[in-house]
Amino acid sequence: MYPPMEVVEETPDGATLRESYMLKPMNCPHHHKIYAARLRSYRELPLRLAEYGQVYRWEASGAVSGLARVRMLSMNDAHIYCTEGQIRDVFREVISEYDEAYRILGLKDYTIRLSRWDPDDPKGREKYVDAPDDWQRTEAIIADLLDAMEIDYEDGPGEAAFYGPKLDVMFRTITGKVEQLSTVQLDFAVPPRLGLSYIGDDGAEHVPYCIHRAPLSTHERFVALLIEHFGGAFPTWLAPVQVRVITVSEHYGDYARQLVESLRTNFVRAELASESDTVSKKIRDATTRKIPNLLIVGEHGDPTPLRRARTAHAAVRGIRGGTGEDHRDPFARVRGVGATLSRPWRAVALLDDGFGVDFRQRETAGQADVVGEDVGGFENQGVVLGRLLRIVSFRQLVHARDRLFTLGHQALVLQAQIPSVVLLLLLEPRGLCQ
Repeated sequence: MYPPMEVVEETPDGATLRESYMLKPMNCPHHHKIYAARLRSYRELPLRLAEYGQVYRWEASGAVSGLARVRMLSMNDAHIYCTEGQIRDVFREVISEYDEAYRILGLKDYTIRLSRWDPDDPKGREKYVDAPDDWQRTEAIIADLLDAMEIDYEDGPGEAAFYGPKLDVMFRTITGKVEQLSTVQLDFAVPPRLGLSYIGDDGAEHVPYCIHRAPLSTHERFVALLIEHFGGAFPTWLAPVQVRVITVSEHYGDYARQLVESLRTNFVRAELASESDTVSKKIRDATTRKIPNLLIVGEHGDPTPLRRARTAHAAVRGIRGGTGEDHRDPFARVRGVGATLSRPWRAVALLDDGFGVDFRQRETAGQADVVGEDVGGFENQGVVLGRLLRIVSFRQLVHARDRLFTLGHQALVLQAQIPSVVLLLLLEPRGLCQ
């Protein structure tokens, strides 16, 4: 903890008033005070109190490390007060919540540790509350739940909190080191010591259990994990700059600026590349900065910018107009290149007649879905693009069928009038958040 801060104030009568203030090291005591503010009934349980804020801890200078261990911590912390009979259901809900968050974020390399009390620890009386029966009972509740949910876990004797057993989610960093991230803790010791209680259905007073949960640890530590996990090549939803618009020449500057403004209006983090640089330099700079999406604006029939984009990203070959094979099936060349790619990728082409097409590679190489929507004019292209960028998985794409409709190869023949300006979006050549 940080040392207390003393405020000295002189009162009107000449007396000196001294008050001490502490930086909050944790949320638990404050939530316990909220719970104890009035009489509680069993009908209110489980009662959930959550706080999204900052706490402060005086970490030793040798322990402070980047974002992984800091002295001001931002966290989404919660305390759930429940009866003994509700412990299993609450733990099951929290575990499912954690699992869903990791799945959405694409985090897979983690294990579950059941952190227990160690009765053989010679310093046990100093480290833990001395209540062997409570330790054994609460540890058995959690272990039985994990077995019922068929969740593999490791035992961690001596790793429990002082007030009860806990489940820790252990992640392996890019350096191979295993560190704790999320946690859910069962507290049987603090509520009775603070006089927390509720009136049960029998009319008698009972002591609740408190479940502490922090789904993403501190945000500082979680961001450090994401930076290492993605190696700085963030998926679209997380990238500081989601789309970079590149013009073939200054002639398309006004059009590109309108497009960037449309994207920003629709909550897409977009920027326009410097118009004075060459196309190759613009693409190289975007690749170095690991911007996931490039939007190239050029004249119809000029394959140069698309060829350069292909060289920089080893991804989409491009959409070409005119007559012949490509005109009958504008995605023929894209499909051919898709069959040779080893990594998932996705391309979106928006045409200035107001028609948007989304092309995605399936898991099987060379196969793909084409999804499109008639957005009715240039001013709506930012709307549909913003919508597509928010689709972070094929599953979500399927769930969005009420807004997007699937097109077959023959349906593309109806788009015979290829506009003079083609916007090609190279989206996630290394794979969207999977």
